[in-house]
Amino acid sequence: MSRERFMQRAIELSREGVLGRFGLPFGTVVVKDGKIVGEGYNMVTSTNDPTAHAEVVAIRNAAKNLQTYDLTGCDLYVNGPPCCMCLGSILWAHVSRVFYTLSMADSDDIGLPHEHLFEDFSRPIEQRSIPFIALPEFAAEAREVYDLWYGLPDRPVL
Repeated sequence: MSRERFMQRAIELSREGVLGRFGLPFGTVVVKDGKIVGEGYNMVTSTNDPTAHAEVVAIRNAAKNLQTYDLTGCDLYVNGPPCCMCLGSILWAHVSRVFYTLSMADSDDIGLPHEHLFEDFSRPIEQRSIPFIALPEFAAEAREVYDLWYGLPDRPVL
């Protein structure tokens, strides 16, 4: 399959999601070695899951199908630009490349702006729009769990 076919499939998925009333107009495919290994459309409104963006659904599907959380060597095709949550998921999954067709301005045009999320993300934690409140009195106990995990001889490496 070609890049054109993968992008067409992402657009088909976005259409399926909209027509099925599953969520917002986004579709995604994950490709490895020229084959689709995961796909999904936005399911936020149908599942009441704010994390059920098309990219996250497709990444979960690909990871399950490939039986790994490391998607190195995989390409992701999405019709619109990934938001900061999806970008974080893409980075954590080690996706190798992202192909998209519509811009942030296109998302803005239909009432789905997300530039403000990137702006908030780029601020220091104490200057974000939602208060982040440190509770240092629990740091030692929480650090014990970090150290416990770090000491595991077979801990997963991200």
